[in-house]
Amino acid sequence: MLIRWARICLVAAPLCVLIWGQPGADWASLQHSPAISAGTQIEAKTTDNKRYRGEFKAADTDALVLTTSNGEQRLARLTVSRVSVKKPGHRGRNTLIGLGIGAAAGLALGAVADARCTGKCVEGNTPLGKEAGTPLGLLIGAIIGVALPTGGWREVYRAP
Repeated sequence: MLIRWARICLVAAPLCVLIWGQPGADWASLQHSPAISAGTQIEAKTTDNKRYRGEFKAADTDALVLTTSNGEQRLARLTVSRVSVKKPGHRGRNTLIGLGIGAAAGLALGAVADARCTGKCVEGNTPLGKEAGTPLGLLIGAIIGVALPTGGWREVYRAP
């Protein structure tokens, strides 16, 4: 029974990723997509390779309307080749994860260093590996968490 479910999952998982990862190929997906609503940051690329970034205002059967720094832009449906939505950033979440992982790694490495100390340690007679390793790991983990890339753009429409 378990082997049967494993086979089904192995076949279904790649198919789900392929289907879910595909952008909406029809123009109507812009009007009714839960990922795009009024005020959402979007980027539209036209057939002449111009990019327009701004807030989504509306999409009807003839055009895409967005508000840019230069004012309202109305792009004809036939000229729009691609529309992408700005994904939210997770810098705070990544920082907290980095803090936790870094502190745990520093504590573990400090414990290993303390266990190897037989009384004549670098820092004196008292082993301080855990006390020094934990904040150092915490700091390194936080820096890595802040530096991880976050956000980006996700394509929601591509012209056929």
